[in-house]
Amino acid sequence: MAKKILIRSPNHLGDCIMALPMVNETREAYPGSEVTVLVPENLADVYRGNPSIDTLLTIPMRYVHGLVAVMKIKDIIAPGDYDIGYILPPSFGAASAFKLAGVDQRIGYIADGRRLLLNKPLPLPVPLSSAHRSETYFNLLRRGAGVDLTFTPPKLFLNDQDLGRANDLLVRFGVNEDEPYAVFAHRAVAESRRWGTENYTELAKRTVAERQIKVVLIGGPDDESEGEKIAEAGGGSVVNLAGKTTLREVAAVLSRAMFFVGNDSGPAHLAAAVGAPVVVLSGADNPNETSPVTPRKELVYLADLECISCVKNTCPLKGEEFMQCMRLVTVNRVEAAISRLLAAGY
Repeated sequence: MAKKILIRSPNHLGDCIMALPMVNETREAYPGSEVTVLVPENLADVYRGNPSIDTLLTIPMRYVHGLVAVMKIKDIIAPGDYDIGYILPPSFGAASAFKLAGVDQRIGYIADGRRLLLNKPLPLPVPLSSAHRSETYFNLLRRGAGVDLTFTPPKLFLNDQDLGRANDLLVRFGVNEDEPYAVFAHRAVAESRRWGTENYTELAKRTVAERQIKVVLIGGPDDESEGEKIAEAGGGSVVNLAGKTTLREVAAVLSRAMFFVGNDSGPAHLAAAVGAPVVVLSGADNPNETSPVTPRKELVYLADLECISCVKNTCPLKGEEFMQCMRLVTVNRVEAAISRLLAAGY
């Protein structure tokens, strides 16, 4: 019998992309089912146009967290009369909304004291970092449906309109059609993951001079001013698109890139999901759990540091040890990773 299935997406870009293998195989696990994804409105473009999804429901940003959000989300999903709900965020509130909305079977990991809100509470991997988060999301479907499924890396689906808008945007900023370029995500949200404007400026100048290609900078509005500094040093061959693109536009820009450079963050996952070769600068994050899932990747990671993968947004160390996981990554080291990536023929 066909089922109505509701999937509550994660709340961050990288996690939404890491959830794609699970989302993309849900109908395989439940043949003939109707699949709906509930997602914060700012991240809906990750799932838009996905042939594995029948319906997208969006959560207004002011209702993503908090007690009022629980009641609002309940109101959004209650009319759907869903048979099965997969709750990917590990929060009490996410499970509460599904319970209050009358979702018949509620499947999620045990966390945040929500065991009694779930019909099928499943234990998380122990330790948590022992499994990649994309596999953790995927295994929720495997175990919830009781079906053996084959994991495939995250894939974001773009259409001709997305590619056309990206092409028009690039041309408007001086990157001609079919002209090669690299993409840098030059600034991380978390301070502990920032490689620094000076390093990205030097890497951009070397990329332009030595590889004879342009560099496109991406990011949000908060990244625009730092992007301007890098672009000014690039002599007209560095284009700053930070704060100027939609999510799908930047995904389409990434799909055409010769390669991407950035830290383990949403843009890196987005680049991998549209097939771009990626160089990932990893430090405070744990690459075993959250690094972009793709064979087309070079990881820059100082594994010998005692503090590596601290998973802190602000470095707690002082003096010469402060931010050493990023400070000790040289431009030469990143350039060598790019060379290895390109030599592999990607």
